Amino acid sequence: MFKSSDLTSQLLPTIITPRGVLAMLVTSQILAFVLAFAPMSYENVWVRLGMFSLFVHTVSAVGFSALYVLRAYLCQYGMYRQVILIVATFAAITGMLSLIITFLFPEQEPHIDWSFLFKNMTICLFVSLLFIHTMTIFLDKLQTVETLSKVELEALSARIRPHFLYNSLNTIAELTQLDVHAAEQAVITLAQLCKATMHVQQLNSLAAELQLARRYLELEQWRFAERLAIDWQLPQNIPDVQLPVLTIQPLLENAIVHGVEGNSGATQINIKLTHSEAFIELEISNSYAYSQSYQPQGNGLALKNIRARLALHFGAKAGLHTEVVGDRYIVRLTLPLVGVS
Repeated sequence: MFKSSDLTSQLLPTIITPRGVLAMLVTSQILAFVLAFAPMSYENVWVRLGMFSLFVHTVSAVGFSALYVLRAYLCQYGMYRQVILIVATFAAITGMLSLIITFLFPEQEPHIDWSFLFKNMTICLFVSLLFIHTMTIFLDKLQTVETLSKVELEALSARIRPHFLYNSLNTIAELTQLDVHAAEQAVITLAQLCKATMHVQQLNSLAAELQLARRYLELEQWRFAERLAIDWQLPQNIPDVQLPVLTIQPLLENAIVHGVEGNSGATQINIKLTHSEAFIELEISNSYAYSQSYQPQGNGLALKNIRARLALHFGAKAGLHTEVVGDRYIVRLTLPLVGVS
């Protein structure tokens, strides 16, 4: 019945979500239709439908309320004990409601109608197990999708091999002849960047990503000197949001490759961070002059890689868009503000 033991901590939280409630309501209403249109000896079909709908929806509403209140207690147990307790909860509510109906609307003298109680409990057991089984199948599919997403993310991450490594080593070699202290700082910076490339499947804070980007640009400024100018426009307080490691640095590397390397004059890169109540937007722009004589390799690969990694982590909530405005090439990275303090 259950394909994965990893679903233990996810079963009850998924059941009491809006998706789970909707699934139970649909299942309950289908059951009410089946019972109402089955051959009966009392009332007409629409009266029976109203009575059955009221009964099953009342059981569902009270049952979900009880599960929500007891969720912290129930989540302490394993999968099978959770299933037993969930079924027992709905069965107890069904039994109590059936007894109340028996005593409030007796056909003769008030007494326990064991036949009525047994039929309701049997139907409750069947529907509860069917509903739980459906939810476990749904959870197992979610887990499969999550596993495949992680595999795909690792494959994408393995493709991140910044070519600036070779240029940085050349820069460091030149600095050893000109400024030993600067060469030492460049080696430390390069080591931090290389360390980050080994953890690209993980998440990093926006502040840490920006710090990593600063260190990368320090290397490039040693390399290009007066040909490269950087304008940082950041708020005093950086929002506390997580994003894939090495999301920002490849965007700056793109700006260097396409805006500085192919341009013999001075180039300015602007980095601007703004945020609203729901989203963060990071805008990176650089001078842009299209030249057929200079066509760097790998154009667009970094953007496709970042888009794929953002999609795996944030779905459609995050975005990466590019445009050319006049002589400026602009990249806009949009992230959702999730859990920002």
